[in-house]
Amino acid sequence: MPTIIDGSASATFQTPLPSSQVAVVNGSILPSMVWVHTANGFGSTNTRIRRFTTTQFTQGTDITYADSATLGSTFTINVTGVYAISYSDAAASAFTLGIFLNSAQLTTSVDTISMANKLITTSTNTTDEKSTAWTGFLSVTDVIRPHTSGVAGGSTTRAIFTIVRVA
Repeated sequence: MPTIIDGSASATFQTPLPSSQVAVVNGSILPSMVWVHTANGFGSTNTRIRRFTTTQFTQGTDITYADSATLGSTFTINVTGVYAISYSDAAASAFTLGIFLNSAQLTTSVDTISMANKLITTSTNTTDEKSTAWTGFLSVTDVIRPHTSGVAGGSTTRAIFTIVRVA
């Protein structure tokens, strides 16, 4: 049985939906989405790829999320479309973070990766939280990763990554 959410401005998800359910708003199935948070370090092999401890919400099958102790986090695209992605994080010192597409430079600091794999990056000279976002076209089998300069520490609870198919 699908979960029905009314169209009011105050409608919100209070808990993650079971994988056997889908969310419906005003008769339309919500798009596929993955929302993860709370940093869990980096992959041991892919040393610049962020990991997360908590999956807050997952909906649909257009995106496959995997978290590996060696490889870090990956978000694999299963359906071609337009996706909106956001990533925020904090560290113990100056750092750079970004959203990367099909990168093979997984132990390289985000600052020196080739432009062909960068969707967007941002950096800070302080320990402040930093955010970045990107919206664009992705194809089946594309792999998105939250990539950093490898600086850890800071508040792990301030790391959030969200990806949603919007069209």
